[in-house]
Amino acid sequence: MTTTAPDAVAPREPFVGVPVRDVVRDVVAVIALFVGLALPWDAAHRGADLLVIVLVTVVALVTVVAPYARRAGLWWARFGSAGSRTRVAGVVPLLVAALVTLVVDAVPGGGQGVGAGLGLAVAGALLVAVPTWPVALPLVAGLVALGAVVTPVLTAAGGGSAADVTDAVLSALLVLAVLVLTVGDRLRGGTPDALVTLVGVGAVVALSAGLFAGSESGPWVESLHGVRFGVLLLPAVAAAALPRTVEHAVDSPAEPLVWAGVARRALLLAAVLSAYVALVAVSGLALRGFSVEFVLRLIVGLLAAAVAVIGWRALRRDVTAGHATAVGTAIVLVVLGVVIAVARTGVSTRSTAEELLLAFGLPAMVLATLLVPQSLRELRGRATPPATGPEGAPEATPEAGPEAVAAGEPAQGDPTPPTPPAAAAPAGPAAEAPVETPAEASAEPAETPAADSTAVLPPVAAPAPEPQPAAPAQPAATSQPTVPAQPVAPAQPAAPATAATQQVEQPVARPAQPPFTKPRRRPSSDASQTQVLPPVVDVPGARWQVAQASDPATPLADLALIVQEAPHLRPYVAANPSTYPALLDWLGALGDPAVDVALRARGR
Repeated sequence: MTTTAPDAVAPREPFVGVPVRDVVRDVVAVIALFVGLALPWDAAHRGADLLVIVLVTVVALVTVVAPYARRAGLWWARFGSAGSRTRVAGVVPLLVAALVTLVVDAVPGGGQGVGAGLGLAVAGALLVAVPTWPVALPLVAGLVALGAVVTPVLTAAGGGSAADVTDAVLSALLVLAVLVLTVGDRLRGGTPDALVTLVGVGAVVALSAGLFAGSESGPWVESLHGVRFGVLLLPAVAAAALPRTVEHAVDSPAEPLVWAGVARRALLLAAVLSAYVALVAVSGLALRGFSVEFVLRLIVGLLAAAVAVIGWRALRRDVTAGHATAVGTAIVLVVLGVVIAVARTGVSTRSTAEELLLAFGLPAMVLATLLVPQSLRELRGRATPPATGPEGAPEATPEAGPEAVAAGEPAQGDPTPPTPPAAAAPAGPAAEAPVETPAEASAEPAETPAADSTAVLPPVAAPAPEPQPAAPAQPAATSQPTVPAQPVAPAQPAAPATAATQQVEQPVARPAQPPFTKPRRRPSSDASQTQVLPPVVDVPGARWQVAQASDPATPLADLALIVQEAPHLRPYVAANPSTYPALLDWLGALGDPAVDVALRARGR
């Protein structure tokens, strides 16, 4: 009854009970399948020119539309299931047709290449199938990598020139670099930003193919016997990675660092693409002859690679400090990428996808991830004031924390739970404020020996060498100057009453001094700080070690990952002087005793 209830209650609502992300995924899949029909499937045919491709594409489209039609009452109730098996069965014919095309192209003299339409069709089929099994992404990425590696060998075996073989080798290295920096890093246990970057790269290549791949003069076609293979299949790899990217949620403390990681990885890919453009120009100058276009591509490619490396290093060192540098780097890459695209005129169309990715795709990813996410802007807003200290208050807060605790005042910007226990003892007797001023005056005599301390300082200074014998002898002598000096004396009883208050004050002031002095000495002593950190033995082969958690040079993104993936190293991250305030606040809210001790040791 639960499966048929939605259809019975709302037969005319096709999107009831369907998550928004699933609707968006299906819409993108339908667009990819339709565009794949309009683009070249090989060097001689478009997808719509081949009857088999049209039929298998229609079957895949029906698989996507049928569940929504069934909910709207336009389809038979027994058909149109949205189950995973039905989706996989609906796209299998299209995937088989694409695989047959690749195998035929690998046969010497038997194929006519692989067009951009095939790449988009396979990407749409994988979006329909939603391959959640673990081997889907490694399988698709492995097939693309294998084709890229085999291409130079088949080109050389087919009698290709030295220039063609060199270009095939460079293209294979580019495809392998993209896959290693994204899929390979994630499979090795890397950060989630690797697959997010891969999805962005696949989306840019797919959009570029939809806009420019259908040109009559230069259609986008690859071949295992040509000079390149694999770039047009990156959308398919991205589609296989999309389920793993969406299903794995990211903790809120690490979300801004994931966006920063996407920008950093995009800049690294931009450096790789720029180096590829420069190497292709060097190959052209050496093997094809001198050309002004080659020289311009070489110069601009080297400049773009240097700029991308500068932005990548700035973000790798510090997300907040390198933010402006990375944004400026993306803008410069747009300019240099446009110059490279213009310089391509009269040379070749083999690197059109790469140059559009360098000129527009990767810079757009950098700007979008650094400027749009609200969480990244909040991280910069919280981390910037302690670094710059424009108003002086953030810098004085950690130092004034112990004094504020000793004076019974809560330190500002200290929401963590470890500080209230230290402030609970002096903050309890709030009416004994005169007792706290001599305690601070005795610790800092250069600041408070003035008129305030003339009436109260003698009773405290005398008992310092002599604990109790001198205390009862002084109230009678000091009671007379004390009463006229204080404006509240008339509201209190006579001189005996003030003497009684002093007798009560002295026993309270004496035991109150040790709790005030010990917390001050504890953060400054290195020995006590090493004692509070629990002994941790590094696990051989573990990703995070004690040295990384304690090193001030560790990137902020790694510190945020350490506290999530290695909870036993949280005290060392809390004691690291480079840990940014937002992460310290998050650590303080955990209630971990070892973390609280480390935070208290640094004055938080």
